[in-house]
Amino acid sequence: MDIITIIYIMLALSVSSFFVMFAVYSAIEKNFRPVIVSIIITIILISIFLLIYNFDIHNIFKLVTILTIVSFIFLYFTPFGKTSDISVIKSDEKFDERDTMFARNDYKPDSKKYNEYYRINPDKKKIDDKLRSMPDLLERGGKYFDHNRAAYVKGLFEIEGLLANYTEGGINPQKTIINQHEATKLIKEKAIHLGAAEVGIVLLDQRWVYSNVGRGPEKWGAQIKNNHKFVVCYTVEMDYYKVSNAPDFDVIEESANQYINAQKISITLANFIRELGYSARAHVSGSNYQIIMPAVAYGAGLGELGRHGYLISKKYGSRVRLGAITTDIPLIADKPVMLGVQDFCKICRKCAHNCPSKAITEGKKQMVRGVEKWQLNIEQCYRYWRSMGTDCALCMKVCPFSHPNNVVHNVVRYGIKKSSIARRISLWGDNLFYGK
Repeated sequence: MDIITIIYIMLALSVSSFFVMFAVYSAIEKNFRPVIVSIIITIILISIFLLIYNFDIHNIFKLVTILTIVSFIFLYFTPFGKTSDISVIKSDEKFDERDTMFARNDYKPDSKKYNEYYRINPDKKKIDDKLRSMPDLLERGGKYFDHNRAAYVKGLFEIEGLLANYTEGGINPQKTIINQHEATKLIKEKAIHLGAAEVGIVLLDQRWVYSNVGRGPEKWGAQIKNNHKFVVCYTVEMDYYKVSNAPDFDVIEESANQYINAQKISITLANFIRELGYSARAHVSGSNYQIIMPAVAYGAGLGELGRHGYLISKKYGSRVRLGAITTDIPLIADKPVMLGVQDFCKICRKCAHNCPSKAITEGKKQMVRGVEKWQLNIEQCYRYWRSMGTDCALCMKVCPFSHPNNVVHNVVRYGIKKSSIARRISLWGDNLFYGK
């Protein structure tokens, strides 16, 4: 057997095996469209490979096939074209937590908060009143309302609210002397042990600290001051199967569950650091955040901001929730990463195409508080949440980065990170296997 035929057989087996493996992984994921498409492609490829093997006596078509496969692999994995980063410029502008959609939802008509907020922001009163007139999340009237499941999730959110009171505590006066290398290794190890999926560290930029309290147990409207030097930020993975059922009730159950998991990690890690003799504050849902989570997660190298406004993490894409602590224990900061997300989101638009409320723009980025990003219409997004009775997550579901963290999808992620050609091919492939 000649060398061309040997190489041909090896490449034919490798390509066929890749699609068989893709079909197997898709079956495990209970996603049957890619299973069917992969099987069809495998059958076609094997038929072509056998036909060429049996009838190409001069090795011309074998050589053409070899060159085609090798060229495809080369173009897919070789850095080609520019990979864009997020544009960040200096800005002293802060965001007021009272302006978040969840805070605005809590302002009851004729209450002190209501009167004060809409005196300052009369432009938001009409739309907010209209949203408040709709059935609330987990209440009867939402499309996916289920009494028993709503009661369960309400219970989770009640626990979440209670845990929001445990963000701070006393500091051990006997400080443990520890260098930044040891501390960084120790904190990351403990975060992973507690259940974090990915962990990163960033210097606290004051622009990512909310200007005023908008929710939670602390005094509403109070100025927020946080002078900690570091943020330890992490992701918790949302279950792929639960997210795949979005916008059904599964997704809000999973959100509540992972928020509590994130609270456990933050509160425990902050307690641990205070026991070492250093100041630390947990930032938890419920709501007792003092910092803007996606921004610090980006700075900590956990991922990039996507078109839909979520962080797209290195391992789990959009299927993550975020947690953080701020602290003054000496640490080593990580750096932001470039995963090809900005360039891929620019051409993809799947989240925008599938957003029922059209809250996700299909247009260009805007400069928002010194960060160039795709700006979400939060009122339109929240309106759909209220109509469904859940937290939707359709954009998270359809995002090509949300596929499970396995060999096949990681091969695709690697190509997207490196090559503009790979981004085009990957988008075409995602549409073929998973639909538009």
